[in-house]
Amino acid sequence: METDPTFDKPQAEIPLLGGQLTPGIVRVGNTVRRPPKGNAVFVHDLLVFLQDQGFPFAPRFLGMDEQGRDILSYLEGETWPGSGSGLSDDLLEEAARAIRCYHDATVGSRLSQGQEIVAHHDLGPHNTIFQAGHLVGFIDWDDAAPSTRLRDLANAVYNYVDVSHWSNQAAPEQARRIHLMCVAYGWNDPLAIVNDFEADVQQALRNHEQAGRTGAIKIFAEEVSWMRLRAQELRLVLRASLVPRRPEE
Repeated sequence: METDPTFDKPQAEIPLLGGQLTPGIVRVGNTVRRPPKGNAVFVHDLLVFLQDQGFPFAPRFLGMDEQGRDILSYLEGETWPGSGSGLSDDLLEEAARAIRCYHDATVGSRLSQGQEIVAHHDLGPHNTIFQAGHLVGFIDWDDAAPSTRLRDLANAVYNYVDVSHWSNQAAPEQARRIHLMCVAYGWNDPLAIVNDFEADVQQALRNHEQAGRTGAIKIFAEEVSWMRLRAQELRLVLRASLVPRRPEE
């Protein structure tokens, strides 16, 4: 394992802002310090594995500091400041190709535990570092666990395209961008992706109902109703192969 270059002398801790961050995450020199989560050992093993595989789009795990915090390499750049609807086609394609590279790296590994892959489970512009118009890497691996390509890719496409009811994009444009990411990834069934959107939102509502989260129940009940209609529109466009091309600029 690499030696952390900041061990020898104390450096200022700079709180990291942006994205959907865990409280207590700070930058120290060219490293990030963050409180470990419940599956920290699995995440440590995954990041070391990805480094050994030569996967370039994840921080390196460098050990733990004297406060028991994870030490990760710092990825230069910023998370996307708003909705994924503002991402360019090029960035969507970069994200899809990087996700495919990640999934392929975990196929058949001991970490996949007999499942198809190890999923990140929260890929999106809020957990992606960009710099100079390109994707640098993915952060916040706390939810990583064995799963399927479909589940992880669908969640990522939902976030990068922004297929929520807060998005201002019409269904034909969303369908075009969904199709774009599927092609870049090498996934030939965009309808399965859309079907998973709907199933995932419904499951989220059930989870909130079981937990008795009144505020979240109202929000997700509205999202389920909206997604039911939007998914129908997306399927209609995709089935008819009427995925419009963006006009030449």
